[in-house]
Amino acid sequence: MSEKIQGRDDTLKHVDRVVRSVALFAGGVTLTGLALVIVIAVIFRYVFNSPIFGADDFNQMLLVSTVAFSIAHSGRTGGQVVVEILSIVSGPSFTRWTDIFVKILGALMMGFLVWMLIDSGINAAKYGEVTSSLEITLQPFFWILAFGMALYGIVLLVEMYVLLRGHSLNQLTHSTNGK
Repeated sequence: MSEKIQGRDDTLKHVDRVVRSVALFAGGVTLTGLALVIVIAVIFRYVFNSPIFGADDFNQMLLVSTVAFSIAHSGRTGGQVVVEILSIVSGPSFTRWTDIFVKILGALMMGFLVWMLIDSGINAAKYGEVTSSLEITLQPFFWILAFGMALYGIVLLVEMYVLLRGHSLNQLTHSTNGK
């Protein structure tokens, strides 16, 4: 049985592929880096009694990057908190239209957030936005966050498009066989 007959739109397959790749590869690299920095910092602090200066700066920047790269994947897999009281009280048609409205509203919010993050990134060097210990400029991290929010905004727009076409929003599956 094809995906369209089941109600799954082909557009979602392409978005899922991109979202999964970004989350697994970019998010995985930053998460691995974060784990390494934490383990090394703990070893230096408690074994050698010599904390690493600036380890917290690296931890914060790697954590920001990990979250930015994974937020769209979290949205597609249903990882965010959802209160589904409307589906209990109302019918599927009303729920579909409220879902469309919420996706539009979310995409607009993500668009505004991306705009503000890009603006903050542009102005970060001018205003001296740096980390507390090592004074690493925050400019690239504003842009990484903007990328993550833009990707989630695209996910919301595609989901809205799929709902408008009358297809279902089957959550992204974790299979690796491409189906």
